[in-house]
Amino acid sequence: MDIDPVTEVSEQPPLSHLRTAADEDRKMLDLVFIQDCTGSQGSYITSATKNIEAICAYIFESGKLQYQDDLRVGLVAFRDHPPQDHTYITKNFGFSSDISKVHKDLSTLYASGGGDGPEAITAALADALHMDWREGATKMIVLIADAPPHGIGEYGDGFDDGSPDGYDPLTLVRIMATKGITLFFVACEPALSGYSYATDFYQAITNITSGLMLPLTTADLLAHAIVGSVLENLDMERLVLEVGAAVAERIHGNHESVDDVARELHERLLLRNENTKKVVIESIYKESEEAKHNVNVFMHANSLAEARPLLKRVHGTRFTEKYLQSRQHLSRHSYPYGSLYTPSRSPPPKIKPLPFSRSPPSSPPRKVVSDFAPFGAPKNSSVFGTAVQSTPFSLAGGKAAFGAIRPGAAKTGFDDDDDDDDSMPQRVELREGSISLEQAKRIAMQSAWRSAPTHG
Repeated sequence: MDIDPVTEVSEQPPLSHLRTAADEDRKMLDLVFIQDCTGSQGSYITSATKNIEAICAYIFESGKLQYQDDLRVGLVAFRDHPPQDHTYITKNFGFSSDISKVHKDLSTLYASGGGDGPEAITAALADALHMDWREGATKMIVLIADAPPHGIGEYGDGFDDGSPDGYDPLTLVRIMATKGITLFFVACEPALSGYSYATDFYQAITNITSGLMLPLTTADLLAHAIVGSVLENLDMERLVLEVGAAVAERIHGNHESVDDVARELHERLLLRNENTKKVVIESIYKESEEAKHNVNVFMHANSLAEARPLLKRVHGTRFTEKYLQSRQHLSRHSYPYGSLYTPSRSPPPKIKPLPFSRSPPSSPPRKVVSDFAPFGAPKNSSVFGTAVQSTPFSLAGGKAAFGAIRPGAAKTGFDDDDDDDDSMPQRVELREGSISLEQAKRIAMQSAWRSAPTHG
């Protein structure tokens, strides 16, 4: 692809000229879930189905949407291409503001099949890209999977040359970026990191769209990860609409890099005390030069075929020592004799969540708006001050029937699953505080992509 949003522009408009009426227009959200429905995804499908109405009600309330059709939810399910799977490649349910319909659509899905390791992820991305996204809406995709797409170089790939439909995922995500569609990826671990290049690929494509990669070790935290991601992205969208034109002109016309523009933007937003939400999930990945190299290769290659010869194999585990020790500790206490296949008669002990790393010095610390409980927290408790009922999505007095976040609260009303024996103690937090440099860079990247020519 010949568009590089990280480079070049002509005259230098001041970033101090920030639009202040960005919130005057009606706020709308188009949110698409892409769900892997192959054999290993049962607990994630169950969690999404149980919690979809509560998720949408909470997004509606906390995102300050006003009308029921301000929120549209889409669903794309996928398995694999024949002969790897003979059931279906994708199922596209389209957009709907009727969340009870979305719940019904989710309830028809079940985990089965899949064939080889890689799945029809590229076909699902193509389906999502070509849905009827609204021009004025915040556009967001949440992809949930534990396997890579075809064609990235994994052993035993039944379609080693790439997706048989002819699409290339690197091209698709760049088109998403130009259309303002942000991709968030829920990495179902530890299965995903069993592949050679999958984590690097997903980190790259979320970077391209200025989204986030969210590693989860249990389906119990899926609802929290989704809600946190959406609320953070709504804050990012507000700022992109406000400063995007000035930022894009600086990048595309004055030969300034995204990093340089982002640093100035960050300083100016700090000076005006700009606050944003940020979802925080403790990373379980160990940094390595090979992984960084692979992410960079995927981000700059025009296609998977161009990227593959340049990839480097990561030696050893991709997980941090802290994660491995915690996993080993839980296994010893959950199963007798160290067996991973014989369930314990007693429930696993509650393990204190691992601490998060501190915020970078460039950003003041954030307060915890919602401290979602770790796996193993008591059920039927609520972070919102009111129990979440399994009722159809409805409006009461212009608001969703859902309580507000209370600072410092520590429990959740989302329905957790019990059937994920490999669950690890992991924490999801929604923090609010001064905008971070990383968020400023995402705003700059989104602004640059959206001003690039649109394809497809």
